[in-house]
Amino acid sequence: MPRLIRGASKLRLGVPAYEYPGGQLWRELAALPSGSLVIVDPADGPGDSIDPTYVAAISGVSSLGIGIFGYVTTDYGKRCADEMIREVANHKRWYQATGIFLDQTPRASTTNKAILETCEYVRSTRMAIAMNPGQPDIDPEDAHVADHVVNFEGSFADYRHTRFPSWTTEFSPEKFWHLVYDVGDCCSLAAVLTRATRHRAGIIFVTDSTMPNPWGRLPTYWKEELRLLRRGFRPTI
Repeated sequence: MPRLIRGASKLRLGVPAYEYPGGQLWRELAALPSGSLVIVDPADGPGDSIDPTYVAAISGVSSLGIGIFGYVTTDYGKRCADEMIREVANHKRWYQATGIFLDQTPRASTTNKAILETCEYVRSTRMAIAMNPGQPDIDPEDAHVADHVVNFEGSFADYRHTRFPSWTTEFSPEKFWHLVYDVGDCCSLAAVLTRATRHRAGIIFVTDSTMPNPWGRLPTYWKEELRLLRRGFRPTI
């Protein structure tokens, strides 16, 4: 098992909260340490109108010093800027989002005019930007534009064999966010945290849930994951 080192740089939790407020996931978000990140997705984006249940739930979480990232899909670069900017504005106005989670981004998002315009708008509102290409083979320029890049989203089986490019060492681990599902037990959890640390991820979420919706609940070992990341996790040398 990896050991815990006092004073080590901490991995932060970045939790996709894709369950409707009122269930276990949202109740447990109150246990997140300050500085954690939460992705909120009321209706494949902010939806057509404000949802008071989300307003109350998000307010309670953000009061704990947790960053709220509103979900906006780029549909792999197919959506127009006006649509995405409208959703960004609604996340900010209705839910006081502190960041925007741009999902399904293409390999080179900064060459896509609509995505670049959306990022410029997000910056103008003083919100943070997270991009989710879900894999590491991306244009490094995207990492310059975004505050965070999800350079892995997938199963534990795929995670064990994924290679990360050497250019990631030019950035702080805070830049990279890993989302790993189908991680069956606490020993596998520790293996994922070790790999994440060694591959310079600064933000992580690990779950034993599986497809088609691995982000709809917390893992059965949630308390252990929270304990490990609260105390500062580093792999055994």
